[in-house]
Amino acid sequence: MSQIRHIRRLLIETYDGTPWHGRSIKSLLSEVSPEIGLKRPNGTSHSIADLIWHMVNWRKFTIDRIKPSGASLETFEQNDWRELDLNNISTWQDALNELEKCQHDLLELFDSLNDSMLKDPVPEREYNMKILLYGLVQ
Repeated sequence: MSQIRHIRRLLIETYDGTPWHGRSIKSLLSEVSPEIGLKRPNGTSHSIADLIWHMVNWRKFTIDRIKPSGASLETFEQNDWRELDLNNISTWQDALNELEKCQHDLLELFDSLNDSMLKDPVPEREYNMKILLYGLVQ
């Protein structure tokens, strides 16, 4: 199996498959109510919604680095850990929907990749695509 296929399989397993460590992201999130997902545990820590949007942001970054749209690193850094309206219940469903869309887009993009691109540097970063893609699984 190629490394690209392996990374793709890991992304599927961790998101909605049967990962080695237990339950998938999607399975766990399906049991979280909007009220819990939007709550900051001690008033200052990140909410689950914050964590989902963090995952979405860096999935979008990864997609953009593979298929460039012209967005700068600064764009993604500004979107990371941005202030969310945690009083708006739609923030929760929007986060889940966007994570699902990013997962779909990422897997679709993987179908056009090959192992040779893993050595390519990631624009505006000091690591290669292999590090980025394995990091996304983590």
